[in-house]
Amino acid sequence: MKFMALGLGVVALLGGAAAETAVRVDALDKLEAALRGVRAGATVVLTGGEYPTKQAVRIEGVRGTETAPIVLRAEQRGRAVIGGAAGFVLKDCEHLVVEGFRFTHDADQPALLLDNCRHVRVTRNRFRPTERTKPRRMEHWVYALGAHSRSNRIDHNLFERKVNSGSPVFVRGDDATLVCSQHDRIDHNHFRDVVFANGANGHETIRTGGNDLGASGRSSFTVIEDNLLERCSGEGEVMSLKSSDNIVRRNTLLNCRGAICLRLGNRTEVSGNCVLADADAPGCGGVKLYGFDHRVFSNYFRGLTGQKHEAPLALVPGIFAAPTTMEIGRQYKDLTTVPPTRAWIAHNTWEDCAPLQFGFKKDKERKFIPTDCTFISNTVVRTTPGRAPLLNMELIRDFQARDNRALGCGAAPTNAWAGWFRFEELGARPLPEVHPLTPKEVGPDAP
Repeated sequence: MKFMALGLGVVALLGGAAAETAVRVDALDKLEAALRGVRAGATVVLTGGEYPTKQAVRIEGVRGTETAPIVLRAEQRGRAVIGGAAGFVLKDCEHLVVEGFRFTHDADQPALLLDNCRHVRVTRNRFRPTERTKPRRMEHWVYALGAHSRSNRIDHNLFERKVNSGSPVFVRGDDATLVCSQHDRIDHNHFRDVVFANGANGHETIRTGGNDLGASGRSSFTVIEDNLLERCSGEGEVMSLKSSDNIVRRNTLLNCRGAICLRLGNRTEVSGNCVLADADAPGCGGVKLYGFDHRVFSNYFRGLTGQKHEAPLALVPGIFAAPTTMEIGRQYKDLTTVPPTRAWIAHNTWEDCAPLQFGFKKDKERKFIPTDCTFISNTVVRTTPGRAPLLNMELIRDFQARDNRALGCGAAPTNAWAGWFRFEELGARPLPEVHPLTPKEVGPDAP
């Protein structure tokens, strides 16, 4: 048996295998040094205290294995505070866990930049970087980049109080090579208080892909599940998905001004989400659709007030009719969109919501209208008398609609869409049970 001192910790090397105890350090330069020599299965622990950075803490080429990941964690959760100028930059790392830190540094730099990382887990951290009055750039907090980025997990973190542009979580990839970061998972996080930006763009809470990646139909296979978003109202897109083949499920959005927006891309599933508003605030939306072959099912929406683009369900026309377009790079325009085509919308419930929006009126730029979508076995509920219609139907084509219910909505109107519904008294059928997430079930302190 041979022993080697490293920083303030001890690494035990037994029989040529990595039988390692925790390496305990009390300074960021020691942390960087410990990680440069670490082996699979090791744990590096940063003691509690304030750690002001002058530049990003760089962690490069650190590689554990699936069965023996390397763990970088705070000795006591939330007690190691990363302040100063920047956070951590992880480059070309694999099977690394970053756990238990509090990030309060200058938001001009990311808290965690994942540059071409694979199987990195960011868990049980607290993010509230210090924002400048006049930011110099978009400020993303956890940011995944690179054509070789994949299979990272961001879970059980707290993201709170964001004012400036940029996203608390942005899983991107590489725009130059048109490769998304793939198979990432964003789950069991608590997002709260993304402040309304008065109509400014770039204030999404969660983003995937990018303009070029989404328009060209690239897939990211991102899973966004079991997150709680409270008062995340930065802009009209609370979640902005600009990539294909994603899953958005079992999330709770509470009093968020905006919607889950499938902005660019195809074949995304939105299921089992609870989108609730109880503050009677304007602009609270549900799901906004563009693109081909999406599936929206088994979601529950209540008290949503949004109109048009921010409606409880918005099917929006586009400027292209194909599932992909090479309108990218310098050719990209903010209106680069594809209308919802072959969307399957089923088994959802809207309770006491503003009208659903099916298409818009004729538009010179958005000239391609929602087409060949299916709207079946959905329920619209009014628990109190209201004058607003169930939905606004503008320009759509080749829709299939059947077996939908309108509960407590009065007598059937004369509108053409009235035949889509069976109009029944409120007590005629039971409503689905709803179990929105609570702060105790997500974030750093959840079980």
